[in-house]
Amino acid sequence: MTTLIRDATILTLDADDRVILRGHVLIRGGVIAAVGDGDYAGAESPTRTIDGAGRLVAPGLINAHMHSQSSTMAGFGDRLSHPAFMWLTQAHTSRRTAEEIRLAVLLAAWGMMVSGTTAAIDHFPGQRFTAADMDAVLSAWEETGLRVALGMRFFDGAFSDIFPDAPLPADLRARMTQVEILKPQGVDELRELMDDTLRRWHGHAGRLSVFPAPSNPDRCTDAALALCAELAEKHDTGIHTHLLETQKQARLAAEKYRETAVRHLETLGVLSSRWSCAHSIWLDDADIDLMAARGVVAVLNPESNARLGTGLARAPEMQRRGVTLALGTDGASANDNMVLQEAMRAVATSHRAGEKDRSRWITARDALGMATAGGAAALRHPGLGTLAPGAPADLVLYRLDAPWWVPLNDPVAQLVFAETGASVDTVMVDGHIVVERGKVTTFDTGGLVREVREMTASLRRRNADLFTVATDIAEIVP
Repeated sequence: MTTLIRDATILTLDADDRVILRGHVLIRGGVIAAVGDGDYAGAESPTRTIDGAGRLVAPGLINAHMHSQSSTMAGFGDRLSHPAFMWLTQAHTSRRTAEEIRLAVLLAAWGMMVSGTTAAIDHFPGQRFTAADMDAVLSAWEETGLRVALGMRFFDGAFSDIFPDAPLPADLRARMTQVEILKPQGVDELRELMDDTLRRWHGHAGRLSVFPAPSNPDRCTDAALALCAELAEKHDTGIHTHLLETQKQARLAAEKYRETAVRHLETLGVLSSRWSCAHSIWLDDADIDLMAARGVVAVLNPESNARLGTGLARAPEMQRRGVTLALGTDGASANDNMVLQEAMRAVATSHRAGEKDRSRWITARDALGMATAGGAAALRHPGLGTLAPGAPADLVLYRLDAPWWVPLNDPVAQLVFAETGASVDTVMVDGHIVVERGKVTTFDTGGLVREVREMTASLRRRNADLFTVATDIAEIVP
């Protein structure tokens, strides 16, 4: 099948950064075959033609760090400590059935698709997992039609950073330590589970990939971190992790390793360009330089970090020192939506008040690059994030009749600073339309709303013990 988009304004983000005011895009078999000015004059007769008049065609955005399991948690709490936030997240997301895992994926996908995101890294789950959990989440992502890397989030050590520093009543501490879902999984079990999932799912349907994905390095033993490098090399995949989201995590890492978490990964010999590291806040200069030298991708989550008060990543310094930067929304529990345009706007503006030298500011083009080419690097998928011949046909058509697009002054600046995702008309992934006229085409969103509401009520009853623990922690550590 070939698809022709005609008479559109085109934001290519190609090597020449071309903006075509009236042009065409030809797609053949999931790949962009041609991009050019004016009418298509080739000999090929397209199977389908899309009228792009009054539309901006742009590369699909890439959400390089999110959590499908927390998609039901928008607005669930405010002014929480990080430990209270983490325990409430456990209460909301634990003990789900395969169908409930599917529903959470579809809800997250819906939010991304209708706001112009075509690819993501899903760091899943937040607890011990089984092969059935992996099958459930990957089958659901296949159903959505999106391009997704599933980061198998694991830990074989303690969740020390979510135990509050404040003194806790003995009964509460006992209840926290008895939670089975946070019991570590041994390296041998993890090796079998992850290798099996990688063999069966990595590369599936041409859109799905699977990464070993430590919850964060200091929740894992050195043997488990070495296993990540081993599996990633064996299956030629990436490694995804949280890294130094909180100051407490930086302190615990220094106490545990007698060096920073980043330098410990280097000491182990596992740090490489396969790694993408969410948050990356509490880094020193040497850490940043080491990440740049090894080609590590830092995935920034500016809205999540601001909402939880965990810190402000040194994005301008990382960019100047050569670190590849990508963007993520984080989960809805920490960010409340999956709108990557908001993350672009936040990363471009959050540092400006503290930097008098405007030449050091992150530009709109920088932010858009993080959400496209930077995300492609994290996803380990060259060619994503641009509209050029040979690139995957992952693209979005935005309506230009919204007030923030009138008049069309600068499509890059307006996409970053003005667009909210509300102008998305059509979304294509791998040459297939997954959103048309603003509506998802791959699954029923109407039925999803009803089922998610029922699931949420059921989980609140099922996880009453976890909600009690989380509530007690929130009262002690406000």
